[in-house]
Amino acid sequence: MKYDKKSIAEKVSELGCIQPWNHNFILPEGVETRPGNQVSHGKNLVKLKRLKPLFDLLDLKGKKVLDMGCNEGFFSLEMASSGADVNGIDIDEKRILKANFIKKVLAPDLPVSFCVQDVYSPEFSLRNRFDLCLCLGFIHRVPDPFRALASLADRSEMIVFEWKALKHGPHDDAFAYLSPKDENREDFYGTEYWILSFTAVERILARQGFKYFHRIDDPRQKRAILVAGRVNHRIFDSPDLILHRGRLRALLSHGKRFWKTCCGIISGRVNS
Repeated sequence: MKYDKKSIAEKVSELGCIQPWNHNFILPEGVETRPGNQVSHGKNLVKLKRLKPLFDLLDLKGKKVLDMGCNEGFFSLEMASSGADVNGIDIDEKRILKANFIKKVLAPDLPVSFCVQDVYSPEFSLRNRFDLCLCLGFIHRVPDPFRALASLADRSEMIVFEWKALKHGPHDDAFAYLSPKDENREDFYGTEYWILSFTAVERILARQGFKYFHRIDDPRQKRAILVAGRVNHRIFDSPDLILHRGRLRALLSHGKRFWKTCCGIISGRVNS
């Protein structure tokens, strides 16, 4: 079915009024879903750049993939274009409405479907197993990460996580901490709960039968990536990709705060 520019633009505007668009999809006739505001979409492009080598290494062709918390379907469509049979789910009905519209207009023939579903729901536990589950920006937004991870693990052979992690280092053995509620933060959604470490996620999944893990972390990025699998894969044969650039900056930052505190104590502004 062909769509003219007017009908596409009207539908984009209608869905945008229900909920602002997160991704800037370039639709037929040059219609954009979020023109002029590239911040959020730019972040997703950076995320895709980090994930694309993983997708290539995992060879998605013919694989059954679950995109957990699929939002508007940006990454679902990317994986489907690589040959995967993708099912995207999200608890937000408005996002699924937008995802189905994008698929209908942009890629009607791709093997991808979208539906509203919760990882905690009984319906989710009845699903068939997936070769791969993609969880982007999901696990730190659930109030019960242990239950959510157990539910995902029960349906997946391999899981790729991308989340706001408690970074590697001396505190990596810590399980997690509760994210502070800060409405003044630009990136605060009101749904952020746990900041989990690599170790925390790995230990939870190990209880569900996952044996292999591959860590990817870059201090320039706010989020970390973890690949977890039940069976061995060539990706687990390579060493963890942990970059350590930025430690000098962190050291200088701590030194600056220490110096300010010392000056405050000397001048009497700070109690020792």
